[in-house]
Amino acid sequence: MIDELMEKLLEEPVVNNDEIVFTSRAVELIHEISEKCKGIQIVEQTREQAEEYAKDLSAEEVYYDMLRKIVDAPTTLHMKCSVRMLVPIIDRKLKERGL
Repeated sequence: MIDELMEKLLEEPVVNNDEIVFTSRAVELIHEISEKCKGIQIVEQTREQAEEYAKDLSAEEVYYDMLRKIVDAPTTLHMKCSVRMLVPIIDRKLKERGL
């Protein structure tokens, strides 16, 4: 289910004048994916490390980095783990901004 939601997220336009700008649908999908990531062992085990990595980054910067990690992933497992580990961070940062 997470992978299907991520496909939908990737279909959403997010670039406006060379800047990442999330559509309201993209924000909804990020919230939904994040909710589905709760309780996944690798996500819980790496939460602190992921938070530290992203502490000075915006949601848009984490999203961009996640896309790079997906493209550069050496295996499908790495690609899927990147999504599961970083979407909850993006979600939290969006919520902090009231989105």
